Amino acid sequence: MTASTDHPTMSQAEAVALGFAGFNDVPHKPIDVPDGEYTITARTSDGRRVTFCFLPDRERSPAGFVDIQYHAGTSIPNANGGHSPTFNAFSIGRGGRHILDSRPLNEADRPSILVLMLDKAGNEAKPSPRAKSRTIGGRREVCWSFGEGTIFPGYTDDSEWNGFLNITVDEATWPHVHAELLANADGDRTLIASLNALKPKAGFVSLAFGYTTQEVETRWALQFPDYPIACMPPIPGDWTDKSWRNDTKPSFEVCSGPMGEPVEMWIDYPEATLREIASEPRFGLYRRNAEDELEAIYTGEDYAEAMEHANREALACAFAKALAQEMTPDEWQTMRLNNQTITPGCCASHDFLDANMVMLAVWLTYRGDQLIARGAITGIGDDLDHVNAAWTIAREHYMTASAEGERFDLWRCTGLTVPDLSAAGCEMGDNDPCIRPGRVYEPGHIELDEEKGLVVTIGNTIRTFETQIEAEGHLWRAYAASEFTF
Repeated sequence: MTASTDHPTMSQAEAVALGFAGFNDVPHKPIDVPDGEYTITARTSDGRRVTFCFLPDRERSPAGFVDIQYHAGTSIPNANGGHSPTFNAFSIGRGGRHILDSRPLNEADRPSILVLMLDKAGNEAKPSPRAKSRTIGGRREVCWSFGEGTIFPGYTDDSEWNGFLNITVDEATWPHVHAELLANADGDRTLIASLNALKPKAGFVSLAFGYTTQEVETRWALQFPDYPIACMPPIPGDWTDKSWRNDTKPSFEVCSGPMGEPVEMWIDYPEATLREIASEPRFGLYRRNAEDELEAIYTGEDYAEAMEHANREALACAFAKALAQEMTPDEWQTMRLNNQTITPGCCASHDFLDANMVMLAVWLTYRGDQLIARGAITGIGDDLDHVNAAWTIAREHYMTASAEGERFDLWRCTGLTVPDLSAAGCEMGDNDPCIRPGRVYEPGHIELDEEKGLVVTIGNTIRTFETQIEAEGHLWRAYAASEFTF
């Protein structure tokens, strides 16, 4: 756990002299808040409690906003099946006006969290990208999808068909759209023939009046309003948009390894003159290590090459996590240690299961079924170069224990399934007396919810996962990695 700098109580003038802000001429308690997620909790002499949770826009960066809660005893059900506190709040603006005031509201409508944005002057949130998007030939640039899946660039004249926005795409984007349509055609020969008959006219293909095309407001377009929407290449639907306006370019989390280590794609402006560093390549695929540093996998100008590397990495991560699900924590730990000294080209996973069958199942889910549906291949034998490359990546980076990996594997082995987390001494963050089964680690815990799946709560952030290894990876990277020692 990163420590804050705790100063003694002092006067307002003394706090200001140290570089802190002052408010009212009363005793001040200055605190230097560390980077990353951090909560300050306070209590009055009569037991009234309030928390200030400082949360970053990006992992391990300085706080970008503060979640404030007053724990008064009143509460409402939350999305996690528990309860969150409710309270009264109002704000004071120019002339003493109460710009926001929850006091007249019913209990159920009162706030549960007050969010204070820590924007720097000039860096406030920008207007919606829809309002600022460029217009070309009477058509507006948009990000769009078929309701799910890949997010594509395109154009619209804002006309609609059965409630769906009519979209046109350029010749460069059409092959990617065509591939997604074929992958979802379910072998319908008539539909496939009609898709193959669509050809560009004057450089564009119209999807108007026949497809479930919908506009998508993306985080990257909001954070980078000057980035031409039509120039962003297709972004797979399972990527997570991590773009932040204080970075030099949009970024996306492609996948994550067993320890929660993210793989990120950074996509710079198409014109080198618009890039902060003109000599940097447009596409960069990186692994983020335990020290939060970026390690390059691929850098270059070619989108197809960047995507090939990203797809290999995604398959490698999925394969490694699938193996972790099939093995016990002890078996996983032994495999990763044995792979440190195994003969090159071999993998200790075969000592515990048929890893080839695990790879086949993962390949079909993440890649094979789509390629087969598009008619690009007939089976895994036609894609062995990709599969073998992914296996090599998985063995070298995710299935062989690094120094950090040895700590993680040992930490995983501390996990115990318990019938009630509260009874096991876990702080559940609310007053709900219900019994909650889960797994307890040293440190950390995961709640086992029959409806939602595996629930991990970090500060005021709640995430659910389908698999134990993914929940463990998130918990580890969030804070266990900095607290657990041999």
